[in-house]
Amino acid sequence: MKKVRCRSCGCELDLPTQYCLSCGERNVDLCLVYMGEKLYLLFFAVRSDVPDGILVDMESFRLYPEQESLRNTFELVSERIHWRRADKVVVAGVDNFKAELCAELISKYRLSEFKVQNAGAVEFDRLVKRIKDSLKVEKSLRKVDLRPDEKIGGAHTTVIGGREGQRLLQEIAKCSYVKKIVPGVIEGRGASSGGGVRLKLTRSDDRGNIRAILIDGTSVQNVLVITTASNRDEGEFIRLLLLDLLD
Repeated sequence: MKKVRCRSCGCELDLPTQYCLSCGERNVDLCLVYMGEKLYLLFFAVRSDVPDGILVDMESFRLYPEQESLRNTFELVSERIHWRRADKVVVAGVDNFKAELCAELISKYRLSEFKVQNAGAVEFDRLVKRIKDSLKVEKSLRKVDLRPDEKIGGAHTTVIGGREGQRLLQEIAKCSYVKKIVPGVIEGRGASSGGGVRLKLTRSDDRGNIRAILIDGTSVQNVLVITTASNRDEGEFIRLLLLDLLD
């Protein structure tokens, strides 16, 4: 049997997605908890030593309707997640009720802090493929090592919305796939839409850069987010990451 090793330090592991106690490497990139007739727990890892570059480590658990059994199952799942030190968990189900129940229970019984994202009702195989495709895109993207404030600038130095407008731009500038944020021309929109200062990430263009709109009352400012993406699909992947940052 081939030994599995940490992708960072090469230390031997029991499982390829196990947290490495020697160097502190998280050998898992994303966790999926899916509720159907059974509960499926999947760990995804980007690794160079597997055929398609994405390793999937999966377990399944029988589900019983009793509250005590559900609690025991999710406590066990939480132990598995904590053992890998997963910091992002996607939950989903065959319908919205199961997806929401899954999100509630995984948050209630977790043993460590991690971000929970509810993907809602979605077909299992389609979701697994979507996650694998996204991780492959992420693997190919170049990262930028700059402070958030170093990324914001351009011909138009004024940013509407005061401190809140600046905070929103700083928030998306934290993403390591963002190279530069260029505030554009400020325009009036006639009537206020309410809701305070908001940043809308509208679309990705063919080169992978993201068009955004900063809104403050009756004022609107176009913002260009220049990314390390090279095409629309990669840009759309980064746009979804930025939406998570804003949430």
